[in-house]
Amino acid sequence: MGKNLGAQVVELLEHDRVELRAAAATVLAAVGDGDATVHKGLVGRLDDADAIVRRIALEGLVAHGATGIAPNLVAILKRDDEALAERAAQVLGAQGAAAEGSLRKELGHGPIGARRAIAQLLLRRATIPAIDAILDQLGDAELGEQALQLVRHELDGGDDKLADLVHKAASARVGDAGKRLDKELARAEKDHEKAAATPTKAKGGKGGKSAKKPNGAGASTFDATRDPIVGAALAEHTALLRLIGYLARPTSQHLLVAQSADDRPRAVRFAAISALRRIVAASEAKGTESAIEALIEYADGDDLGIAQAAIDTLRGARIPERLAKPFAALARSKNSAAQKLAMERLPAGGGAAAVKALIDALGGDDVTARDAAARGLARAPEAVLPLVRALLASEDEQAARRYAGALRSHRGHVSSTAIEELVAVAHQHLDGHGKGKATADSILLERIVGEVIADVAPEKHVELLFERARRLRKAGKSLEAFGALKPLLRSRADLDAVIDDEARFFLAVLGLKAAGQGILRASHADDPVLEQFGRLAASGFPVAKKLAREKDVEDEEMYGLGFRLLESSEENDKELGAELLQGIIDERPRSKLAKAAKNKLKLTGYLDD
Repeated sequence: MGKNLGAQVVELLEHDRVELRAAAATVLAAVGDGDATVHKGLVGRLDDADAIVRRIALEGLVAHGATGIAPNLVAILKRDDEALAERAAQVLGAQGAAAEGSLRKELGHGPIGARRAIAQLLLRRATIPAIDAILDQLGDAELGEQALQLVRHELDGGDDKLADLVHKAASARVGDAGKRLDKELARAEKDHEKAAATPTKAKGGKGGKSAKKPNGAGASTFDATRDPIVGAALAEHTALLRLIGYLARPTSQHLLVAQSADDRPRAVRFAAISALRRIVAASEAKGTESAIEALIEYADGDDLGIAQAAIDTLRGARIPERLAKPFAALARSKNSAAQKLAMERLPAGGGAAAVKALIDALGGDDVTARDAAARGLARAPEAVLPLVRALLASEDEQAARRYAGALRSHRGHVSSTAIEELVAVAHQHLDGHGKGKATADSILLERIVGEVIADVAPEKHVELLFERARRLRKAGKSLEAFGALKPLLRSRADLDAVIDDEARFFLAVLGLKAAGQGILRASHADDPVLEQFGRLAASGFPVAKKLAREKDVEDEEMYGLGFRLLESSEENDKELGAELLQGIIDERPRSKLAKAAKNKLKLTGYLDD
């Protein structure tokens, strides 16, 4: 672009007519890369009155690889243009460290929606300064709770690095936050006492005498947490406790127990007691005696709110044998909710011996005792691992099914140790089948164990099914292999959660082999096997090339698959179908299938006459 012409185009960026500004921005975005004047002009259009001009300017800067525009992008987040704000957030996320400083600086200012977006971007940075900046907002009346939930949401993704950073940062500042809260509480109390002692003029008087308020009815009760500074300090401290509890690190329990003590503010006690919930809920939790002991004491206390919080936390806890008697004593508590908890959790109160007795009763012949044992075991998290071992050791089908039923009551709370033992036995059954050692009893136990794994660890169950299917196919039993995986086609959520494209291709090929040449007659538009091929094609997976290397896939099956895919309403399916039929034509041009393939391609417009 000539110098004079370029300057004239840049000047048009300031023109009153929006179409000229848009045209100028479009031209400069296309040809102005590396020109500082163009860069400055486009940056100036990021706050243009017209949304189209703003978008063109932003995309031009992105195309030029512009740097140093993070503050301008952050400013976009704070405006009403949601579409442009979303694009600015994407660009900020891609800029990484270059944008982090601006994001941290602006997190505490502006509209709440923009601040939330900035917090999300900082979380993805996963750096110590970024985490600190977010935790600094926990006391903010507008953003504090949202910031906490954003952190929790990211932690749900299983990012260990982020979890370690958050734990380190939260643990380092919770002590100072507690001291700050205590200081502000003392200050608020002192201010209140000073205000109460200040003489006031009696109504209609001339001063000198204080107007005293009578004690008793009508006297106000001072609540220090209504003080804004105290409220912010309290919000920050309790949010940190909740976050530490959410991380569920056993090393945090002593801190949480200390913060749940009687001398701490009531809101802090609530937060600390709730934060203990995940730590004491682990089926094989170790070293939780001090926490459980404190919770038992609170459950029987006079403060009914604190007692209920303790009861809710104890409900899913493993009760150590040393505390079995104190826990069982809650059955005589003056608090009816504590009484109910103790009676519901009586196996926990009796320790390992009580769990063993209930498991023995569940496997016995007395129907009444079995029913009672089932109800008791369903309420005892510490019974999970003993139930697993009883199931795996059982030689009686009905007893094994009862153990399995009790285990299903703990779905979602089965420990990793218990799952590992179930999966290990399932692998033993697979190995036994491969060596010809399967018996009727072992096959039955395999089925029961498999059903339990499907309920309590569906991802592990899918992995086992694929392993079995691979072994069957290797043994030349493709039909049986597809039969092993076919139930997954009715449970897409489980399938999508654990398999990659290679596994999906394996499943699809087994389905094709199972249908055989009958795929032309049996398949429908919504056939789940065709769907797997269609999804692979849509993701760019080289289906045709991979199928060509499958030695046991016959030309007739390839033709049938291509034929059915060509009849799909999805363009990706049609293209894959055409590619499969063309492959037959290329490989065997004089065969009958090649002739049929040509006819089909001509009818569908994929081959000229």
